[in-house]
Amino acid sequence: MAIELDPAGVEPSAILQVVDFHDAHVLEVGAGDGRLTFRYAEGFRSVVGIDTKEPEIQSASKVHKFGGCAYFLCASGIALPFSAEEFEIVLLSSSL
Repeated sequence: MAIELDPAGVEPSAILQVVDFHDAHVLEVGAGDGRLTFRYAEGFRSVVGIDTKEPEIQSASKVHKFGGCAYFLCASGIALPFSAEEFEIVLLSSSL
C-alpha cells in the first residue's frame, strides 16, 4: 500500500509562503517523482530536479511537462553536476 505524503498539502503552502519563485532558477534536491515540483511550478524560470533514485527521476521526466523549463536528472546533492551559482533557490524539502 502506498503512503500518501502530506495529504493536506501543507508542505507546498508553507514553501510558497516563504519563497518567491517568480522568474527564478530553482534546484530541487531530492525531487523524487516531482510530486512537489508541479505544486510550485508556475512562475519559475527553470527548475532542475535531482534525485539518486533513477526510477523516480524517469517517472518525473515522463509525467511533468513544463514547456522545456524543467529537467530531472539522476544526481546527488553532494556532487552536483553543475555550478551551484546557476540557481537562486535550492529546495531540500524531502532530502534529509
